[in-house]
Amino acid sequence: MKKLVTVFISMLILVGCGGGSSNETTAASSSGAASSSAAVSGYTFKAGGTVIAMNAEAQPLIEAIGGDPKYFESASCAFEGLDKEYTYSGFVLKTYPVEDKDYVNSVTLYDDSVSTPEGIAIGSSLEDVESAYGAGGTSTVKEYTMDKSKLMILLEDGSVTSIQYIAITE
Repeated sequence: MKKLVTVFISMLILVGCGGGSSNETTAASSSGAASSSAAVSGYTFKAGGTVIAMNAEAQPLIEAIGGDPKYFESASCAFEGLDKEYTYSGFVLKTYPVEDKDYVNSVTLYDDSVSTPEGIAIGSSLEDVESAYGAGGTSTVKEYTMDKSKLMILLEDGSVTSIQYIAITE
């Protein structure tokens, strides 16, 4: 258990502090940063009726989700500006800055009140995960990449303990 928690915390740090490049504007643009009306590619999470794609412009999505999320910001260690975190019921949306806009960096599901579009939630079985996404990875860490996004699923004793969507910004 301690090993899985350590791995997950390390992943969160890497998501927040990794992936910068010497040309962030190009990296964000070429990685799919776009408004919510643009074509969506890669792994996506759906909050209510709002589809959240990695590297998508965050502000229109945050407005569409609505509600009153808990908010936290800190100086970005990978980009110029502030990384922002919006905590909603069941998930956390994190952003990264490029020039005067914020883009979706990650979405982490933290309880079973939300699930992936394929029906995987905290508590789902290893068999359900492999049926939905394939057998990639190990029995404790499943990692899938599509376009400029990554889906990481952690399991313990054959049961999902964490689900994270991650933007590929390089």
